[in-house]
Amino acid sequence: MAITYDQLNGEEILEDLDNICKTPEVCGSCAGPECLIGYARICTKNCMRDEVTYVYEGQKNMPQYDIRGGYDEYETLHGIAHLLAQCRSCKAGHFDNCIINVVRNCLEVIEYGEEQEFDGEVLPYLMRIGKMDPNRASIIMKEYHFKKKERKEEVGNIEGLE
Repeated sequence: MAITYDQLNGEEILEDLDNICKTPEVCGSCAGPECLIGYARICTKNCMRDEVTYVYEGQKNMPQYDIRGGYDEYETLHGIAHLLAQCRSCKAGHFDNCIINVVRNCLEVIEYGEEQEFDGEVLPYLMRIGKMDPNRASIIMKEYHFKKKERKEEVGNIEGLE
């Protein structure tokens, strides 16, 4: 089952993107949709405004040629982990233009130079990343497990209040 709007934590995505952004002071000016972070930010804000979880032609319009580099690797890997923790592992129902997928692809291009294969399941994705780069995968996996545990505790606390 794909993520629904009420499950989407757009604020967390925007916070992660802000942490990764090099800022106009470093870049000279904000490139907006011509920048992977700017594009991901615009897509996320549009989804939040329209209360949807998909980006029309999100993959097609992604600025894959943005090669400015110099992004904080730790923040980028944590951003990927946080997106994976929001992912619903929809398997056969995976939709490439899902906001989670589009933003994750933007961060993958920053981190790996290209999008990584994702077939709608988090665990196989993490295993593929681990074979490609064990150090980066370890950072993603640790943060992913931390985030999943944190969300589980939040849900438990909310249920305990009822």
